[in-house]
Amino acid sequence: MKKFYTYEQQLDKLKSKGLIIKDENAAIEVLKREGYYNIINGYSSLFKNDSKMFYGGTEFDDIVSLYNFDKNLRSIVYKYSSSIECNCKALIAHEFSRVHGVDEKLYLTAASFTPNKSCASGVRDLIIECNKSITEALNKNSNKYREYIAHNLNTNGHVPMWVLIRALTFGTTTILYKYMLPEEKEAVSSYFKLTTGQLENILEVIVPFRNIVAHGERTYCARLVRKRLSTELSVVKKLGIPKNEKGQNKYGRNDFLALMICFKYLLPAVDFSSFMYEFNANLEQLSNKLSPSLVGRVKIQMGLRAGGWRNLIKIEI
Repeated sequence: MKKFYTYEQQLDKLKSKGLIIKDENAAIEVLKREGYYNIINGYSSLFKNDSKMFYGGTEFDDIVSLYNFDKNLRSIVYKYSSSIECNCKALIAHEFSRVHGVDEKLYLTAASFTPNKSCASGVRDLIIECNKSITEALNKNSNKYREYIAHNLNTNGHVPMWVLIRALTFGTTTILYKYMLPEEKEAVSSYFKLTTGQLENILEVIVPFRNIVAHGERTYCARLVRKRLSTELSVVKKLGIPKNEKGQNKYGRNDFLALMICFKYLLPAVDFSSFMYEFNANLEQLSNKLSPSLVGRVKIQMGLRAGGWRNLIKIEI
């Protein structure tokens, strides 16, 4: 059973493992604001040896610096992934509505989606989820009530996809894209100069990272469990990522670099430049707090093992 520790006892526990705490009152205030588990359990491993002791000279403020770096990183990722979500939803809703109309009673049918039999159950689940979103949006006693959906249904008698899609999660939206008819999917993917398969793959990488940052989980060292970014993308090839003994890319598949590559494709050039500026500023701030060796270890965990990633901003798609 886990033992409860007061803030003072938490500091004593850290000091017993070799952590230097110069200002205990300030450290306690940090723990009160952010929580021991969030900071220490989440970010101290980078500063520990195999015996779970802190490396000599490690300070409490070092761990806080890494924590703040990741906290800022989440804000940056959320900001730009939200922009991508909005863009994708607008394109998908436009193409879908252009073909299938504006009445959900007519467009939320199997005929509006891929006829591939292997996708039948997925299509059925998607339609159920969309109808559920409409039903929940009409319930004023629910926290899922959406006035804009209720207004359209009550005023016009139907809910156009461009209205409904606002209530759908980013994940559900990517599933909607996956099951759209081929011509509609291509109309969306061509906007980003991608094939439909490439856009599906990129969205499968962005959405899990978006969920990670939305839940306040560690982002800089996150690894996607099931999804991998394709190595056939032109940007990936131009980065010249080294291979392992199996001929696979060593990084840029399920790490933060993979997300950066996805942003390169789905953000307008000016927005990607802004993303890179904010990311570099955040990384520079960390570099001013930690030793070069520690910052190097952070970069390794992000998939930024060499300087090639900085060329992302110059690469043309």
